[in-house]
Amino acid sequence: MIKWLTHDWKHNRFRLICETLGSVCFIGIYIILAWYGDSASIMPIFLIQIAGSTFHIINAYMRNSVNLIVLNLIVIGIAIFGIVRMMT
Repeated sequence: MIKWLTHDWKHNRFRLICETLGSVCFIGIYIILAWYGDSASIMPIFLIQIAGSTFHIINAYMRNSVNLIVLNLIVIGIAIFGIVRMMT
């Protein structure tokens, strides 16, 4: 695992950073939900989710992973749908 990280840092630094930031976004969502429980505000969660999925799409594109691109596009679509429903 350390070899993967050092290899990515040397040869795919931007991809590694995008992957890491995307994962940090989703971990942040779980921390917010664990901390605030039912009283967590949904808007920041949707926004963090969109940011995390965007980073993961960049990473998936650089890895040529169509499945991950589609998955994260669906996640973004669901978040946008939720935001629109909240605004109306």
